[in-house]
Amino acid sequence: MIRSPFRPAALAALLTLGLAACAPPADDAMTNAEAAAEIEAQEARDAELEAARKAEAEAKEAAEKAEAARREAEARAARAAAAPPPPPPVCQDCGTVSAIQPVQAKGEGSGLGAAAGAVLGGVIGHQFGGGSGQKAATAAGAIGGALAGNEVEKRMKGSTYYAVTVNMDNGSVRTVNVADATGLAIGGKVRVVGDNLQPR
Repeated sequence: MIRSPFRPAALAALLTLGLAACAPPADDAMTNAEAAAEIEAQEARDAELEAARKAEAEAKEAAEKAEAARREAEARAARAAAAPPPPPPVCQDCGTVSAIQPVQAKGEGSGLGAAAGAVLGGVIGHQFGGGSGQKAATAAGAIGGALAGNEVEKRMKGSTYYAVTVNMDNGSVRTVNVADATGLAIGGKVRVVGDNLQPR
């Protein structure tokens, strides 16, 4: 049997000293806790800083979008102000006179001119020839006189009107017959009112 050179009391004291040597000092334990707390605090500060940076970036982006929208609105307003006004609507009854042509209209024969012409033609035809030739000349003179008399009567009862050609503002061309062309001239501006023309 081997006996230990240490007594039980001394052995207990040695064990206590060994355990104390292995345990971390109280100051070191506090230092570790403080370090952990400092790490947590730093992480919190970093998170706050990152959130602030993100918020700042979002605010900057929103401001840039608002500025771009404002500039676009100003550009649209400037374009609208610079655009020429729409042309006035085309007058469908307005135009420019391009030609004025007088036209002689024949009147209606009443038969009096033909009768008078026949009598006169017969008298003149009767002066020619003799016998059956004289009769033929008289008949021919009467027919010719009737025709001539009728034509003379028509001309005497005839009237003059004016065919006015108008280049309309809408691109068409119209011809308007008027009894009086007073106040109308080629190149003049007119308005078609029914079957008449009004200078404008």
